[in-house]
Amino acid sequence: MNISSSSFSSKNDIHSAFSRLKNLANQTPFPSIKERQHCLTCLQAALMDHEISLLDALQKDFGQRAHEESRLLELVPLIGEIKHAKRHLAKWMKPSRRNLHVSTLPASAQVFYQPKGVVGVISPWNYPVLLSLGPLVGALAAGNRVMMKLSEFCPATNRVLRDIVSHALGEDWIEVVEGEGDIANEFSLLPFDHLLFTGSTAVGYIIMRNAAKHLTPVTLELGGKSPLLVAPSADLRDTAKKLVFGKALNAGQTCVAPDYVICHSEHKQTLIEYIKQELAAYYPDGVLSPDYTNLINTRQLDRLKGYLKQAQAAGVQCDNLMPQGPVESAGKLALHVLHQPDDELSVMQEEVFGPLLPILTYTEMSDALSYIQQKPRPLALYLFTQNADDQVLCAERIVSGSLVTNHTLVQVAQADLPFGGVGASGMGAYHAEEGFRTFSHSKSILRKRGPNVLTLLRPPYRHFMHRLVAKFWHRL
Repeated sequence: MNISSSSFSSKNDIHSAFSRLKNLANQTPFPSIKERQHCLTCLQAALMDHEISLLDALQKDFGQRAHEESRLLELVPLIGEIKHAKRHLAKWMKPSRRNLHVSTLPASAQVFYQPKGVVGVISPWNYPVLLSLGPLVGALAAGNRVMMKLSEFCPATNRVLRDIVSHALGEDWIEVVEGEGDIANEFSLLPFDHLLFTGSTAVGYIIMRNAAKHLTPVTLELGGKSPLLVAPSADLRDTAKKLVFGKALNAGQTCVAPDYVICHSEHKQTLIEYIKQELAAYYPDGVLSPDYTNLINTRQLDRLKGYLKQAQAAGVQCDNLMPQGPVESAGKLALHVLHQPDDELSVMQEEVFGPLLPILTYTEMSDALSYIQQKPRPLALYLFTQNADDQVLCAERIVSGSLVTNHTLVQVAQADLPFGGVGASGMGAYHAEEGFRTFSHSKSILRKRGPNVLTLLRPPYRHFMHRLVAKFWHRL
């Protein structure tokens, strides 16, 4: 079986594809566990069969992205998520029993997890495999049909993704959509039963507004500015290792990359020296190293260079941390540290999403926590400390999508942890059991048996039973 391989170029195409999937969902509203497991197994097999084609396509779309990096960041967590869903699906699908009020007995109650129907997925360009097929895993596990809008910035990867879902799922489960901004806008206006969007906060506002026209429930994965807080007790050398891991991979084009650092003023210079050492070990030829990933296009490169120029014009010291090579080369930009930039600058207002690293300092830990609290809620908070009290303090005081202690990025690859933001960094979550719940409707079912005391509480209300209820209702 084949799905359409041409890009959708008109509103009619998109609406026709949606109607087809909606009809299929209505015909089979509750796919069996066997069908869902089969879909996941076929998707896993197709991914493995197309591994090299995917890695080559990602290399082509980015201009330079090492196969090893793409495998580590996209395929490893995706395959892990599929395996986890297959292993736990029977448990997730099982209705959960609930208790009933004594006045309703004899009866039974449960929550039944029903597929929502047709789920829309809008994926970004920075991880075009993981962030398109990851939501697909949860949606399929929950028994839904899926319509995916892929990023127009990754045409080579999109062609392989089409082959993968065609081989794995055929035409009964999925439609793939490509196109520019007008197609994406029309896509988000469809009356989906659920819509998941991964991208910028600015576009998230548009997606939510469009979804509201049909009261479509949404899950928004928006990123934002994830701080890395270095406590006074932190191991600075280890902090630098983990910071570079999270910031340099994919050239910082990661929604949960450390966006800025807050460290004690006395530790700042030592931390920077360790970061330089780590970067030199990662990329001995600086930006000319083949393992250093390109920025996706000149638009992103120009945006980041604009942040640098604005900061320098405002008197902010900006240092290249990769002196082994040129500052810029063929779509690559060296990782720079920006010393104590003002909050009014674009680099502190917008998600960096690239190789720029603002570093702020504090003298009291409480001041650092207050600063983070006053900012929009981040998708991730990274805390480096050897003090258990710091961990409790951050867990209780800072509202964030996730809290990671003494590492970066690794939370995304945990198949049994939910992933999602809060406030400006997103809404809702997917991955793990929470993903299954996101794409399912939790329907309450009550089954009544035999007579019931409630029948004695009918009008007229002067009946003696109502006098008893009025007297003793608080004990029920």
